[in-house]
Amino acid sequence: MKRILTIMIAILVVFAVVGCAGNKKPPAANGQPGAVSPDVKTYPPKILEHKGTVWGAAAPNWVMSALKGYKEVEKMPDYQGKFVIIVEEQGADLSGTELAASRLNAQTRIAALISTRVKDSFAGAQVGDKDKIESYMERVVKSVSEATFSGFFQEDSWWVHVQTYTSEGKADKQEYRVIQLWTIPKDALQKQLNNMLASEAAAEPKTPEKQRAMDQVQQSFYDGF
Repeated sequence: MKRILTIMIAILVVFAVVGCAGNKKPPAANGQPGAVSPDVKTYPPKILEHKGTVWGAAAPNWVMSALKGYKEVEKMPDYQGKFVIIVEEQGADLSGTELAASRLNAQTRIAALISTRVKDSFAGAQVGDKDKIESYMERVVKSVSEATFSGFFQEDSWWVHVQTYTSEGKADKQEYRVIQLWTIPKDALQKQLNNMLASEAAAEPKTPEKQRAMDQVQQSFYDGF
């Protein structure tokens, strides 16, 4: 009987120890229970060189503003009254990357970004019944996305040469990243857009209600620009 009692007590002790171990929370990085240390680390690119390295010059203000969006650049005194497009490209060779950005991708990028802003302007326009002019707005957006706009000028550019890393922190590849600032006076762009608005409006079957809606959307079109 005494031996059986001893065995039962030993079994209960084992269960108690296992239960305490199972309920124990993993320690946090600071040694406190309740949190798990992160397993995933990120390794951002390291800048090896940039356009101003040789001269000891920092990136221009428009580059910093562009990180927040094109509208921040348009607020700057040097670019007020201008429509701003930011073009970015990356590649293994500096000259090739700059060429790709300025000649191969700029017009495509310009048309795509203007098309997006046109779409946003239509969406924000206060029109009574947008269903009446849905096909008109769709055709304008398509026309803009396929257009080649004249008058854009590359105001400035900047580049950085970076070393990228894998998720394990090992050196991966080196590449150049180019950012370019393109502008056009807003009145020059508006003339081109007005021609597109008018051209697509002429092709639209009219009703008095639809004409009023089209007139209204054209009047409020540039609020988003």
